Amino acid sequence: MPNKLQTEKSPYLLQHSKQKIEWMTWGPEALEKASQENKPLLISIGYSACHWCQTMSRQNFEDNYIATLMNRHFVCVLVDREERPDLDQFYMEAIRMFNQSAGWPLHAFCLPTGEPFWGGTFFPKEDIGQEIAPWPQVLIRISEHFRTHPEELVENAKNVMKNLLHTNHAELSSSAAWSPSLLIDAIDKVCGLHDEKYGGFTPAPKFPPSMKIDFLVAAMESDYVKQNSIISEKINRCIVTTLDNMANGGIFDQVEGGFFRYSVDAKWAVPHFEKMMLENSLLLATYARAFRKYRLPQYQRVVQKTLTWLLKNMGSPTKGFATSVSAESENVEGKYYVWTKPELIEILGEKTATPWMEKLELINGGDEPLFHPSLTDDNSLNAQIEKNILPRLELARSSRKPPAVDKKRMASTNAVLIQALINTSIAMKDKALLEKACELADWMKAELLDKQLIYPIAYPGNPKAIQTSELLLDDFVFWAESLLALAAVSEFVRPQSSAKYVADAIACIEQCISLFRDEKVTGFFLSSSGAKAPPPIRKKYWYDNASPSGNSALLRVFSQLHVMTKDKRWKEEYRDARSAYLNIAKKNPEAISYALTAITEESVGIVEVTAPSQARDEIFNILGEYPHRPTLFKFTGQGTTITLQVKEHREEVSSPKALMERLYA
Repeated sequence: MPNKLQTEKSPYLLQHSKQKIEWMTWGPEALEKASQENKPLLISIGYSACHWCQTMSRQNFEDNYIATLMNRHFVCVLVDREERPDLDQFYMEAIRMFNQSAGWPLHAFCLPTGEPFWGGTFFPKEDIGQEIAPWPQVLIRISEHFRTHPEELVENAKNVMKNLLHTNHAELSSSAAWSPSLLIDAIDKVCGLHDEKYGGFTPAPKFPPSMKIDFLVAAMESDYVKQNSIISEKINRCIVTTLDNMANGGIFDQVEGGFFRYSVDAKWAVPHFEKMMLENSLLLATYARAFRKYRLPQYQRVVQKTLTWLLKNMGSPTKGFATSVSAESENVEGKYYVWTKPELIEILGEKTATPWMEKLELINGGDEPLFHPSLTDDNSLNAQIEKNILPRLELARSSRKPPAVDKKRMASTNAVLIQALINTSIAMKDKALLEKACELADWMKAELLDKQLIYPIAYPGNPKAIQTSELLLDDFVFWAESLLALAAVSEFVRPQSSAKYVADAIACIEQCISLFRDEKVTGFFLSSSGAKAPPPIRKKYWYDNASPSGNSALLRVFSQLHVMTKDKRWKEEYRDARSAYLNIAKKNPEAISYALTAITEESVGIVEVTAPSQARDEIFNILGEYPHRPTLFKFTGQGTTITLQVKEHREEVSSPKALMERLYA
């Protein structure tokens, strides 16, 4: 008997559609069935690029005995986390409260109401000696506990729900209580977490810290840092050490470009092999900004190779960009990317292969060690690897079966990519990339916007699928943020376009306020007020995860709207939003880097430039030679005078060169 996933569009759900488990999707039907049959809900959350999700499915969900256990004792719900990030984040936060590791696949055991009483991540089919209970044993124990002691599980769920509601409300302060010293303290705390040898801000496993680096790069433009050589040197060391090690390490696909999701080791050498478009978009912008700051060729290389990879493999500005690339090919993680010693000797010759292999971190491949390409800290040797080794590996790789691409188009990911393309166009002095950013915005508006509502997902060949999606805060906020980023620079390629982007951003944020604002307490919920199948409670999220928090991104939206429109309403919105972050900034600044970047940029001052049209090309070509600083450009008429304004300060300069020198004096 087919399960309820046969008609879904998500590649992840469709992969499970022929299994004997009676999978359902999240919604009233599943909750009603659990209530009628008095069974706990078993909610499994994953995504198509996830190796451990696929491994759990093969080991457990395709086993007839396990399928029988799951069907007999549970109502089973499967969720694609990229379709329902609101459910994913809700259950992720809950499972952390059980002192369980939280990742994917994520498994939540819930009352028939959807309220979680226990959960975990990956469970093997059999005991593998790592103190992880086998999945069949977990199923039997929980079903028995639900049958014999349901009151204990109800109490568990009650406590979890109480805690989840509590974390909705940041320890709010008055807007007047914010002090610039909080940013100074945050810089010190973030830098204090830095791995001085290999970079990054956590022990292994290490995730690329794009948002922390962006915060530190923004802080470099503050007067406090410019006037304090010790702090400036500390920040520089954190930025360069981290970005250099990632650029040279195995976390970056040295052959084709693009970053893998995380490194399992401290040296950034051995990755977990999935590629996520969202993280790559964030990193593309980070390296573009770092190249503007430091002019280092390794950063330029990362930008160019990542851009080449995503334009070749992930989509186009006129059709949108895909979501992720699987960690697996032919059911083996990393098979597309790694090499055996005989393979490298055959491809490169022993004289070239042997000394290079001696510099690589070995990956345990079972029968024989495997090698994954990386560079070294020797630039001359890296040039030889780039010239003589990587092209031959790319040619050899072209004969392999590539990993699958999840082709769904996500609004949040494409909006973040628009901002990355803008940053890259300026850093590379390439107006064609800026036009691509405009084209991608045109595509989003045509395919994902309907009656001023941004729908989260479009599936290629199925345009009506967006209507079945739940509306989410992040999509609206990232879309507005990308529109304002375009408004700041679009007139370099599309004259007189800025005002329209601002108007579209305002329309988007008006809808956002209507659908997501908490009318009682500061902040915005991730799920909308009119959600058809909401999580058990509406949640507000303040901390960054793999993507920035929507509440954090609103800080930049509100501050830029105030500068662009001069409407004091947006200044008040900004101050109210910032008030949620005071106590978090004191306790966990490393967890709100995106918010701190926006606050730093507003503190330093967003720049407005009005210049004659004939200065357009000269300004664009010189802009990338200076560090990133949020600047709104408008071009009007003839003349020679360029006007710049930062907050209340306004002055005139005579040339683009004088403009940049004045801004970075």
